[in-house]
Amino acid sequence: MADENENQEADAAVAAAAAAAVQESPEDKALAEEEAKKQKKKKLMMIVAAVVVLAGAVGYYIYHKNNEEAARHAAEEAQKPENILKKQLSERKANATPIYVPMDEIVVNLPGRGGEHYLQTKIVLRTGDSSTEGKIKDNLPLIRDRVITVLSSRQMQELATVEGKTMLSKEVALVINSIISPQLTAIYVLQQQPSTADMQNLERLSVVPKETSTGKKISVEAANAAAAFWNITEMDLPVQAVLFSTFVMQ
Repeated sequence: MADENENQEADAAVAAAAAAAVQESPEDKALAEEEAKKQKKKKLMMIVAAVVVLAGAVGYYIYHKNNEEAARHAAEEAQKPENILKKQLSERKANATPIYVPMDEIVVNLPGRGGEHYLQTKIVLRTGDSSTEGKIKDNLPLIRDRVITVLSSRQMQELATVEGKTMLSKEVALVINSIISPQLTAIYVLQQQPSTADMQNLERLSVVPKETSTGKKISVEAANAAAAFWNITEMDLPVQAVLFSTFVMQ
């Protein structure tokens, strides 16, 4: 009986020791709770970071799409004839220091009485816009071809007068401007109310569309532009004047 009691007491002691070993101390509990809080905070930060990244990606996509749409709309607006004219007029340099662009010497045959004649001339173009010089150089072969056409179409007797030279310089300017800025030049010509003969001559030189002298409208856009920009002057055109540095006829 004594042995049985001793065994029961031993078992109870072992169980108590095991229970004591299993039971956590207050320090261990605090550490466990702190670790749990850290893990929870870490998970929360990861979720927040994921949300921020997602929101940023969505925001960038929307911003990029809006920019593309705005750029496309701006490009379409910029190509409208009335807006091209507005831009050209807004950039006029009426009070700017003149820029002179010399061209190489040109020699052409002239029609006239009394045998063959020729004109030897050097032309200087006046502009108020520095970008016009670059446009002239970019289109120089076409410009020279058109200028030669104008010069060789005049008779020697016409060019012997001041009025003839003045008309020639204006026509050369219109031909060059029609290459650099065709819409603005066409509107300028229409506003001068040229005669039918003058209009047909300018059509022949490709300064204005061929429909103008037949009484047809160029286009609704051109008519609207003519009404909206009534005060276009020579100073608003890319080439404001054509000057002759040499002018020799024989």
